Order: sequence, then structure tokens, then C-alpha cells
Amino acid sequence: MDHFAAQYRRLRSLFAVFLPPEIAAVLLPLAKPALRLGAGGEVPVHLGGVPLLPPGGPWPRWQGRHLDFLGAIDFAVLGCFGDIPGLPSSGKAAFYYASETPRPWGDEAAQRDGWRIFTGELSETVPPPGASASPQTRLSAAPFLSLPSPRETSMRRLEAAYSGFLAVYEQLHAVWSQHASPDEAPAHQLGGWPALVQRPIGPDCLYASTGRPLDSLRPPPLSPDEQTAVEEWRLLLQLDSDERLGWYWGDPGRVYFCTRPDDSLEQSWLTLQAA
Repeated sequence: MDHFAAQYRRLRSLFAVFLPPEIAAVLLPLAKPALRLGAGGEVPVHLGGVPLLPPGGPWPRWQGRHLDFLGAIDFAVLGCFGDIPGLPSSGKAAFYYASETPRPWGDEAAQRDGWRIFTGELSETVPPPGASASPQTRLSAAPFLSLPSPRETSMRRLEAAYSGFLAVYEQLHAVWSQHASPDEAPAHQLGGWPALVQRPIGPDCLYASTGRPLDSLRPPPLSPDEQTAVEEWRLLLQLDSDERLGWYWGDPGRVYFCTRPDDSLEQSWLTLQAA
């Protein structure tokens, strides 16, 4: 965790220059360890490539069409970065999604089979006719401390308590994000706070996965019990639009696989946001 400790010190110094001590004391514990998948990292990670499925298992389908293989993550090789909340410490997972339009946005419970995560024993397979797998793209995992988007509910609460905070924080968040990903590559990420395109993903995951319309998220605000349930949802894998992989989900457009502490990866919920 030395990488995260060094970044924590830099983040603390940044906050000390621009924020009152009482606000910095609230913000610093909110920083979450995460892994950026891009260039210049320490551990190779591949997206796309040869599909993996459980031996003998059928290719996943949704509404009569084949899902597309997005890639597989070997969590065991990421153990060198230490414990990252929300990520398994071992095992491999293969990610699938009905990425061609019309695609599921994860805003209705009926879309549940529009994505799939497979774990356990996985073996290489050949896509059936009509299914696609993205070209293999070699990336690298690099550790960084992620900060909550200015759109997150916790930041709105701080603005209510400290008027004017959000305008300053938006600039600090942009500076820190640039520090974490200076090459402006697609924002692929494991764990941490999501890089939001629109709104917080937790409420969408909670409501859509339980069959409630997202329109019911409008005021009045969530009850304390609902807010607690929302905060259980956390980012597992964020996949950005990426021309190298043939992914075009909006400009920008990002897919978020989300999970809860007591759920298996197979129970993860997906939500898509696009500009």
C-alpha cells in the first residue's frame, strides 16, 4: 500500500492549501484506493481478446441475441497492490455485455440478463456466429486514490454545510483527476469512486435492481434506510468508450459494473451513462 500512502500525503498537502482544516478532515477519509487501467502501470491487464467461459457453458444471450465479450480480469495478479475495497483478492472474472444498440442501460430489472459475469474455472472458447469479442488490448494497472465526483450526494451535503465549498472542490477534483490520469486515455478503472458522466450510480443500482422506476428517485430525498442501502453499492469495474476496442457508448459514455459486499460477482448490477 506504499503507493496509496504516498498519494495520500500529496492529497493532504493539496487540500491543506485550498481548504479549511475542518473540511479537509472530512474529505480525506473519503478517498478510495482504485486501479487505473491504462498506460504506464505495473501489472498487465488485457481487455478484449479470446473469450473465456465456464467449460461447456453456453454463450450468454439477451433478448435472442448474443452478448459481447468485454474482457477478463485476473484479480490474483492485482494482489501486489494490497487490499482494495470492492475488489476480490483472488480468482478470475469474465465480463459480458449486450453492447450493440439497442443496449441495456441497467435502468430496469427486466434487463438483468443484458450483462453477465462468470467466475470460477474459465476456459478459452470460440464466439458463435453473431457474437463479437473486442480485439485484445494490453493495458496496465496503476494504483491511485480516487475522489468522489462533485455530483456525489456526500459532496452536496458538504456544500449544504459549507456554502461555497463545491466550487473550490470541483477545481481540486479536476486537478487530482488529471494527476491520476495525465494522458487523457479512456478512463477504465477497477474499484474506487466512479468517474461519473451524469449522476451517482448507487441510487440507480438500488432502484433498478429491485424493480422500482428511476423516476421515484426524484424529490423528496432518499430515506436514511434507502441511503444506507445505496451506499452499499460500489464500483467493481468501469469501462469507458474506447476506439481501440470498438466501444462507443456515448461521448463520453461509460459502463459501470457495481457490486455489494455480501453479493457474489455474478449478482453485480450494470448501469450505463452517456452524455
